[in-house]
This record gives sequence, structure tokens and C-alpha cells, in this order.
Amino acid sequence: MRHPFSLPLTAAVLAAGWLTACGGGSGSTFSLAAPAPQPPSAGTPAPAPATGAPVPPTRTVAFDPARCTLQAGAPYGQTVGITGTNLMVTSADVQASLAGCRILAAGGSAIDAAIAVQGMLNVTEPFASGLGGGTVITYYDAATKKVRAFDGFSAAPATTGGVADIYRAVAQDVSTTGGFNVCKSGLTAGASISSQQGNTNISARAAGVPGTLAVLDLVHKSYGRLAWNKLWDESIATATNGFPMTKYMYQTLYSDSGEYDDDGNPVSAGSGVPAWVNSAGPARGAARCKYPDINARYCLPSDATQQKPLPVGTLIKNAELAATLTKVRDGGAAAFYDPAGSIAPAIVAKLTTGQLPCASILPAAGTAIAPSTASTIARIPSLMTAADFASYKAVERKPLVGTRFGMTIFTQPAPSFGGVVTLYNLGLMERKAIGSVGFNSTAWLHLLTEGSRLANADRRNIVGDPAYSNVNARVGLLLSPAYLDGRAALITGTALATVPVGGTADGIPAFGATDPTTYDTLARAPGAPVVLARATTPSRATSGQPDARSEDWNTTSNVAVIDGFGNALSMTTTINTHWGAHIEAAGMMINNVMSNFSASTPGLDVNGYAAFKRPRSSIAPAIAFDADGRLRLVWGSAGGGPIPDYIVKTFLGHVVYGMDLQAAINADNFTGQNGIAQLEAGKPIADEVARLISGYGNTSSNAQVTGLTSGLSGIAVGYDANGFPIYRGAADNRRNGGASGY
Repeated sequence: MRHPFSLPLTAAVLAAGWLTACGGGSGSTFSLAAPAPQPPSAGTPAPAPATGAPVPPTRTVAFDPARCTLQAGAPYGQTVGITGTNLMVTSADVQASLAGCRILAAGGSAIDAAIAVQGMLNVTEPFASGLGGGTVITYYDAATKKVRAFDGFSAAPATTGGVADIYRAVAQDVSTTGGFNVCKSGLTAGASISSQQGNTNISARAAGVPGTLAVLDLVHKSYGRLAWNKLWDESIATATNGFPMTKYMYQTLYSDSGEYDDDGNPVSAGSGVPAWVNSAGPARGAARCKYPDINARYCLPSDATQQKPLPVGTLIKNAELAATLTKVRDGGAAAFYDPAGSIAPAIVAKLTTGQLPCASILPAAGTAIAPSTASTIARIPSLMTAADFASYKAVERKPLVGTRFGMTIFTQPAPSFGGVVTLYNLGLMERKAIGSVGFNSTAWLHLLTEGSRLANADRRNIVGDPAYSNVNARVGLLLSPAYLDGRAALITGTALATVPVGGTADGIPAFGATDPTTYDTLARAPGAPVVLARATTPSRATSGQPDARSEDWNTTSNVAVIDGFGNALSMTTTINTHWGAHIEAAGMMINNVMSNFSASTPGLDVNGYAAFKRPRSSIAPAIAFDADGRLRLVWGSAGGGPIPDYIVKTFLGHVVYGMDLQAAINADNFTGQNGIAQLEAGKPIADEVARLISGYGNTSSNAQVTGLTSGLSGIAVGYDANGFPIYRGAADNRRNGGASGY
């Protein structure tokens, strides 16, 4: 086993290394000694304890599942985080958080709880995550004081059909033999099938090999305390007995007040049908309840138009998922990935032959159609095989690390761009002394949206799967003090008309392809000092304003856990866009993560489609420590492309402005993700758009209101007079979440 990154925590930190007695199960306790003094240097005899010296206090941790309580006001009405001194778990679903808390209270570790939470999310949040998707985990081991990063992102199948992106037709798409049919009239091999949302992006062709279960298994092998088969029963029972349609799930399928696209933006009513649609600018596809798998389980059978979901509160059962979870419980991850088993072949069959004949219904890009006419969904077979499941491996990577505002933050490295943007924009905000302006003021929003615009312009050109190019070396330069100094200087009192992208003239190495078969995921810690010769070639000019729908929003799920032994975990898990490929197999919704590959510049070189490659992602679960090495914040977010902006907002609100973590999470959202300043619709912050235009030189084209539904969850850690931790768990009031702990 390679050595993980070691965090230089001081002896003052309370950790499970001071365990003096251990117990598990209902009602059991163990005690931890108070923080020990700094140990003597090597070779120095330890002083004898003074006669009559006071005995250090000990911390007692209780293990009692009956004490697992839910955050007040959850879901949707959370105003203050729940407080506990023993253990804490928080997620985007209240049932999942309770399931995780009960595992912790039975003596389980952070990864044990995360597995139970993921099992439950697979049942109750099928639109956001599950075993049919991908997951990354940032893990703090209190005993060794080390932070490790684990990557279970979904990956491309081995067969690509020889095409450069998923939007190009392969031979099977144009064949009229072997059961395949023409996808679209006049299509030829290599021609575009369609890059429109609602077509290729939501079809079997966009599905990647799932990585969630593999990464959960990998981390459990290192840090699990309870047996694997003890972690699944609650989710199996819930799938069998049923769970209620939640308000948030209903909203992902249908809007009672108007028609909305995937970003939460109102669009023209067209025929007047108020439904969520799969949208890419003016072209709109079928509403989600028109997709057979979604319709069969989650939509109203009596609705002849196939538009409306089941009413909120309706009990939903999923016997097929219960059967899959039972096989995983009893057979482990191997049961899922076995190409000769029952799960992987069932998924592949549904994604390939189950998608015939190939069909496409959207018109040419830019042509508007009413949703009522888009009644036929796209059916484009996957190129995946059962052998792809056998070859998939979750991997450990060096965490991305940086010190910002006195806190050392550990987050996910490439192929996540979320970690890069988090450290990049926080670095800019340090340089702009953002703490001197009011939280969510116009000046505050100007600084942060300009920083986000700069960060996202750079990461689009640089971040991708580091096995395929020199991504890590280029990221190291992006986060260097000198580079951040230069970028911060670009932020003035007037908004940038266009966002310049850094290049070789700024010291960033030119793109260089690498051999993925020789790549070592633990070879170098991103964020470590990187010495680069300054290149003389000019930087590449770009507007820094990509297509508005190049990456999808309002998706995914986040989990934060601190167990009774002091271990902490931040996990973000996803099937990519809401409802993924809109295809269910073995009871699970399947991801559409291949749509995260770039089909055009910027970023085609680093993030183009290739066999076995992992597309980049915005997710970036993080853990922060103070200057004394004490655990302070465990947090992350759902929400698609703007995820790092939600993470930054929460960090600043809690750490810099001293807000209760729940208040920081609930605060209005912003992003610069698409090269423009965008503020959350339906919130007071929306009024700031006019002030950004009048006071900071923005225009109506680079300052807008939009739907920004985040999915934050986190645990803030304080310390009492004895140095014992006090946990405050919080979950976004925009979704069905809540914390559970005591």
C-alpha cells in the first residue's frame, strides 16, 4: 500500500489515538483522554508525573441508536444546525441521515455510515445518486492524522466506436442489420447524432461504467469497523416497504406554476403544459414523465399526457432495487461488478439491446418545439459491455490541499475541477480582503462572481483526467501564489467584459498528452511546489464564455460524517444530471456522465472522450483544519457546475463571517460558472443584478438571475474548555435533507 498524504496535526488535536476503552452497540460508551501535551523530543526522558497532579479529564462517547435525532425544522425549514458532542451525519435526505446516524451509534466508522447513507439515497433520491453512478470521498483518519482522497468517478467504456466524442454516430447507429436501425434520417458514421440536451445527453450512449460501489468497497477495506453485510438492511427495507414522494423529487419532475428547464429557469410555456423539460436553449425535449422507466415508478398512471408525477406523499416501492441491494449486501461489490453475475449483465442489456431500435426526435439545434410535440424520447444504445464492469477500478489520489484564511483545506484533485476552483477563488478572495465588505453585499458579489469567472475560464482549459495529460503540473501553477497574485489584479471595480484565460506566457505548461497505462495516481501531490520555466509563447485568447448549457446544474448529492472515534468523511455522489440517463436497470437509475466530456473547445484536449477515461466533474467534498491542526469543517455540495461556488460561499460565511453553518448554507447563491455573474432566482440576492449592472459595469449579458438550487451539507466543529469537540450538523433547506446526531 502506498503511503497516503499525512496531515501535520499537532498533539493538541483530539483523536482516536487516545482511545482508552472501546465499545459498540446500543448504550455502550468509550472514553478519550483530554488533549495530550506536546511529546518530548527524541532521546529526552519523559518527566515523571508530579505527585498530586490533576488527572486530565476524559471525553465519554455514547453509542446508542435511540439517541439519533433529526435537525429541527428539517426538511425545508432548517434555520439552525443540530448540535452534538458524540457523532454526526448529514445528507440531502432525512431518512438517509437517520440511517447513517444509527450505524455510527452502533459503533460504526464514518465509511460504515456513508455506505448506509448511500444505500438509502439510492432508494429515496433516485434522481441524484445511487449505485448506478459515481462517487468521490475525502477521508480523515483520526488515528493516523492523515487525509486521503478516493476516486470512484464513472468511466468511459472500452469501446468508443473510434469516435472523438459521444455525439458522433458509430457504425452500429447507421446499420440496418443486426437489429440496429438508423438513429436519424440521413445519418452517416462519424456525423453528429445530436449534442442537444434531451437527446444524446439523456440516452444510454451517455452512460459510464458506475464507480460508486467500487469506491465504497475500497474505503471500507481500510476503515470499516462493522461488517459490510450489516450496512444495507435499512435501505433494503425502505425499498421494499416504500418511501414517500418528496416535495423536492416532485419538483425535479414537474412544476405546478410554470415550465422550467434543467437549470431551474422559466421558459416559454409553449403549449401551456407546465412541466420540467430537457432543454438546451430554444430546443426542448420530452418532459421527464414521458421516459418509460421514470413514468412506470414515479409518475401518475391516470395522467394520459404522461406529464405529472405521483402526488407528494405517495408511497413508492422498488422491489427490483431491494433485490439488487440484497445481492450487494450478501455478495459485496464483487456481486455488482461480476461480468458473469446478474447485476452487470442486466445493466448492459438494458443499455444496449434494450434501447433498440435507435430513435431520435429533436429537430436541428436552435429549432424551438413545444414540449407537447416532443412525446418520443431518444433511444441510442450504449457501447458498454459486461467486461467493462470487471475492468473498473476505484483509485486513491493525492488530495488537493491549500491554506486559505488560516484554514488548511483538503479537497478532491483532478479530474474534479471543483477542488481547483474552490482553492483558486478563495485564494483570490484572500488577496482582495473580502472580509472587509458585507456578506452578500453588492461589493461582495462583485468580487466573488469575478473570481468565479476567472477560475472557471482557467479550469475549462486545464482540468481533465490526469492520466491522459499533464493536468496536475498545470493545476499546480494555477494555484501558485504568483499566478493568483496576477489573476487577483485583474479584479477591479469594473466587471471584466470578457474573461482572459491564462496560458504559457503566464508560466502554465502547454498541454502535453501522457500514457494513461503508466500513470500513478499517487505520484505527486497536487498543490505541492511546482518549479516551471516561463515559456515565451503567447497565451491563447478566448472569450471565456462557453455555451450556457455546457454543464448541467441542480444535480448530485452530498454527505458529511464524523464518527464517534473522530474520523471524518465528506462524500459527493452522483448520477450526473437529474435522473441521469433517464433509464432504470436492476432498480437503479443509470448515470449519464459521458455527457460531461467536452465536445468542443475550450477543454477538448484535456477532457475529450476516450476509452476508460473519466470525465471531469464539479464535485469537491472538502475537510478543513485550523492553524492548530484541529478539525473544523467537513462539507460539500450538490448542484452541478456551480458546486465550488456553493462550497466557497459556505466556507466564507462560516469561517470568515462567523455565521452558524446552517445560515451560511441557506444563504442566497451566486456563480460565475458560465463566464457571467448569475444570482439565485426567487431570493433577495436577485435584486443585486441591477446593482451589479449600475455600479460595477456589468451588462444584461454578463449579469443575470438564474435557478441555483444547491444541495449543501456539512458539519462544523467547535471545542469546549477541555478541548472536546462540539459538532453542528447542517443541510441545505432547498432540498429534503437534514442532519442527525447527538
